[in-house]
Amino acid sequence: MADEKDRAYGAVAPLKVGLLNDYPTKGDTDNDTLAALTLVMEEAHATGLIDRPVEIVRRDVVGLPNGTYHVVERAFDELVAEGCLAIFGPWVSDNVVPLRPHVDATARTPIITLSGSEGALGEWSFALNNGSMAEEPVMLAAVMIGDGRKRIAIAYESSLIGKEYLAFSEKAYTAAGLTITATVAIPQVEAEKEAAVEQLRATNPDALVHVGFGHGLWGFSDALLSAGWDPPRYTTTAFEMAHINAEWMWQLRGWIGLDSYDERNMVGQRFLDRFEAKYGRRPGHSMPGLAHDAATVIARGLSAARPLTGDGVRAGIEQVKLIPAASGAPGTFLRFGRYLRQGWLGSDYLVARRVVPDGSAHVFHAVPSDNIARAVGLSSG
Repeated sequence: MADEKDRAYGAVAPLKVGLLNDYPTKGDTDNDTLAALTLVMEEAHATGLIDRPVEIVRRDVVGLPNGTYHVVERAFDELVAEGCLAIFGPWVSDNVVPLRPHVDATARTPIITLSGSEGALGEWSFALNNGSMAEEPVMLAAVMIGDGRKRIAIAYESSLIGKEYLAFSEKAYTAAGLTITATVAIPQVEAEKEAAVEQLRATNPDALVHVGFGHGLWGFSDALLSAGWDPPRYTTTAFEMAHINAEWMWQLRGWIGLDSYDERNMVGQRFLDRFEAKYGRRPGHSMPGLAHDAATVIARGLSAARPLTGDGVRAGIEQVKLIPAASGAPGTFLRFGRYLRQGWLGSDYLVARRVVPDGSAHVFHAVPSDNIARAVGLSSG
């Protein structure tokens, strides 16, 4: 009652924004995400973009693939009941795709997701997709063409994500003139890989590709080492698992994959300057940039909301146009619209990076745009 009385005399309630993390980790990435969201919202208030402070309401739940979908839907409902005007998350396609009809049916709070499945998109569901099942295979094809690869063996995780990736990969690689020598299913979770490695190797590919969420990568490098086989190897944005901790980096040693972190992007680097000044650390991975961009979209949605309700924020997000992004290669922008629910503008919103052989670091490898025309069959080079 005291809070309500204070507000009656002029105190202003904070705006509530949800953070729904359906894949919590033990590394620093979760803390970096929350810190980045907080910094952007503080800056938005300080500059007058929004006229009151933001309270971030957090829910960490273990959704699919390791947990359950039910806890994700329950967390969403709790954040709506808390009065959140927008929600960043959930992120994993296996959770977002079934949640999307519920978000639309509830029709109260828009979400910004990182899901790469177009099944995640809806009237209330916007994506700063951290990759896309439809686009990543084209990007990887372009990178492999640039690296001189021709014969590709695919290991796909036996899951919603893995099978969707596989279907688009087969289509994209064929269009790019690459030969698929084999497609071998692997478990979505950590499991023995030696038999799959032998099946893939027997087809004599000059490159190995993994597609899926990422847990299927666990033990893959060890199995390749045991087999005495060291092919050029590529993966999707599952590559970003390397950011979780040193053990994940070790599991991905020698792999090339897609990532939204690019140290050449000065929008992202200037944000990390401010991040470092505030928190005393400078993360070199994708989540601070992605959180910056999601928070930027939400802050602008809050600023443009008339009235200041979830529906108003949804309409406000549709007004976001040509905002420079911290993610991706230089020149990546953010934009949404009435019928636009995927927010990246630019062919290199993902770049290719490589984990060095000793698993100690990841480095820039290539941009897809150098060979996109060839990858979609528009040019013979």
